[in-house]
Parts: sequence; C-alpha cells; structure tokens
Amino acid sequence: MSLKDSIKLNEGFRDRVYKDSLGKDTIGYGFLVSALNNDELELNGGFIEPMSKDVADKILELKLKKLKSDLFGILPWLKQKPLNIQEALAEMAYQLGISKMMGFVNTLEYIKNGDYEQAKVNLKSSLWYKQTPKRVENLINELRA
Repeated sequence: MSLKDSIKLNEGFRDRVYKDSLGKDTIGYGFLVSALNNDELELNGGFIEPMSKDVADKILELKLKKLKSDLFGILPWLKQKPLNIQEALAEMAYQLGISKMMGFVNTLEYIKNGDYEQAKVNLKSSLWYKQTPKRVENLINELRA
C-alpha cells in the first residue's frame, strides 16, 4: 500500500471540521485547520469547509511532498534506506509531527543502523503504541530490509 493510501485509510476522511483526539480543529485526512496554508486553502476556493475528497487528495499530496523533503533534510541518511523504511517514517511524522517523531532518538538510531528488530521493540513499548496500536503495528511491519 502506498504512503498516501495508508494515511487515507488510517486518518479517514471528513468534509467538515471536527475535533481530533487532542481537541484540535481538523478536516480532510487529518489536516489541522491551523496548519492549512494559503495555497492549500486556495485549492478549496479559499474556504476551510466543506472540503471534497478531490481537494483533500491534492492537499495531502502537497503535505506529503513537503513532509518528505523536511524528513530528508533532518535525517539525510533516510535517502539511503529502502522505500518502505522512508514511508514508515513519513507516516510516523505525519501522525506525530516531525518534532515529536524526533523524540524517538533511540528508535531512529536503530533504524539508521539497520537494527529494525530493536526499533520494533522500542516502538511497541511507547505511549504512541498504546494510543494507536493498530496503526503502529502496521508501521512496525514495514520496518524490514
């Protein structure tokens, strides 16, 4: 499954603003309303809602392009990893945000060094795993050479 399809499946789609698990206004495929930029809003005629799936798909494409660029800038070694590893970390960053993902210092080091088994152990013992076990389990399954 592609990164985009995985995110769409995990996030679900809503055409109207709703509160996420942290109480933040969210729309589309888990887009924080406060993080929608002008270019993204222009795709929806300058409005936040309602948002069609077609518009949400375009916004998701933009967000993933920027996310991958940011990830490769912060973790230059990631470019040398297989696509499944790149996309697993991109999905992690999409859900958590890059700054929270970077808090997984040991896990990232294990992934960098190719020790995917230890990275899996670390992820399974995280609060993130307790909060979204199915999603993290799917991500863990992608951690392989």
